[in-house]
Formats: sequence, structure tokens, C-alpha cells
Amino acid sequence: MVDWNRFSPTDFEYDFEGDKLGAHRVTFEEAAECFFSDFAVRRNKTYKDRFQLNGRTLGGRRLKIIFQLKPGNIVRIITGWEI
Repeated sequence: MVDWNRFSPTDFEYDFEGDKLGAHRVTFEEAAECFFSDFAVRRNKTYKDRFQLNGRTLGGRRLKIIFQLKPGNIVRIITGWEI
């Protein structure tokens, strides 16, 4: 189990050709910023290999990010939107 209080991502992945963040007016950079501020994580109910992160960008924007955690603490961002 991941200790989210001590979690630090080593890298990020994102499918820029299948961009789903842009449809919600969220940039990849904003999504990544949420992993370096105060955040809360819980399992995604629909997909057991995915998580939901509620966090803030450096500019203070509150976002929900859907992501997968891959080996080596690599975060694959799937989508996100403002909350």
C-alpha cells in the first residue's frame, strides 16, 4: 500500500494525442503540480487500478486528477477537472 503522506512521483506520463485534460481546460503542468501540494488520494470506484487525487495547483486552482500509479512511482495522468 502507498503511503500518500510520503509519496513523491519520480516521473509523469500522459497521452498528449488523446488529450482529455484539455477538454476540461486543465493543462498537463497544472495536473502535475497537484502532486507537489497538499492533496488527498482515494481509489477510483470504477477502475480498480486508478486513483483520484484532489489537490491544488501552484496558482491555487483546485483540481481532481484521475491517474494510474505505475512501478517506480511513475504517475500516468488520465484526466482531470476543476472542483
